[in-house]
Amino acid sequence: MDKKEVRLNAGKRKSLVIDFRKHCESLDTHEKEAFLQSRDDAKSTIDSSFATCKEVVERRFPLEDVATLQSLQRKHNTINAVGTDSCFFMKVTDTKVLDEYNDEVDKSKHFSFELDGSMNGNYGRYGSGSSNNGKNFAYAMYREDMKAVGLNPDCNIEADLQAEKSDTRYSRNSNPYLSQCRNDNQHWLQGGQGGTNQYQSWKDKYALHIIGTGGCRSRAIPCSDLEFAKFEMMISAKQEVVTKHTQWIQTVVARVNRFKEVVKSMTKFSQVENFANHEQIQWTIDPEILADKFGMDLVISIDDAAESIMNIGKAKPTRAEKILAWQKANGVSLAS
Repeated sequence: MDKKEVRLNAGKRKSLVIDFRKHCESLDTHEKEAFLQSRDDAKSTIDSSFATCKEVVERRFPLEDVATLQSLQRKHNTINAVGTDSCFFMKVTDTKVLDEYNDEVDKSKHFSFELDGSMNGNYGRYGSGSSNNGKNFAYAMYREDMKAVGLNPDCNIEADLQAEKSDTRYSRNSNPYLSQCRNDNQHWLQGGQGGTNQYQSWKDKYALHIIGTGGCRSRAIPCSDLEFAKFEMMISAKQEVVTKHTQWIQTVVARVNRFKEVVKSMTKFSQVENFANHEQIQWTIDPEILADKFGMDLVISIDDAAESIMNIGKAKPTRAEKILAWQKANGVSLAS
């Protein structure tokens, strides 16, 4: 039977859809390039912003004072006045802003350099399920590594799209698949599966010595308006990564959803193959799908089937074969 005559079923279509998703993700599209560029830009912007932050923090907490307190802490275990942090509450000293009541107030904001840090300048890390939460930034930055171990770093984007499609307010937060994806992603980012704790590694890279106890708000660090603008660039760069990741995956999901509809109308593998070979598609279908999902009926012929069946066991001898066997057993010459 020719493989092109194999009929499609639900299982085969599902495997083809999964493989087509991989194909769509591998394409060098404008959206994918913008996403990859945003990650490179974010890395350089974060490093540049942190360099400014280091100057500001060390101006407020001189290293010689830090060293003195560290020495005292080692000598007296009752002293706990210095530590490290990656989150800083900055307050501008050379300008004011107007609040909602048109009154002048301090210009201040919380800046977190942590991997899952706040992406809007508010105190805290992230809001569960928010399209701008710090987890989405982590998923985007480590997307390839997470995909390589079978995780889904696109889960929040897919859930948002599904929620919009179904117009169900609570569908995202009650989705058990989404919850499992988030749990698995969190486990990996925290160093599960024997890997690196990405949260801690990121935090250590952007840690500075601070003096004082309590939360960030209890130790507002003075800075200039220009320095403050540099810190805001860091937040904008992280937001851009999440935005570009979302825009790329939206195009991938849209293409895959359209293919799901197309493949439903196909009944034979040959139709999928013709689609894959189209000049605009150029999709090389994973041969493992043929081997694992389609099975032997792709290549086996009737003759092959008959031979493979009849070779099982020992065939009954013919009359001529019986005579020949008797002659050999009784020493009768074959030439006589």
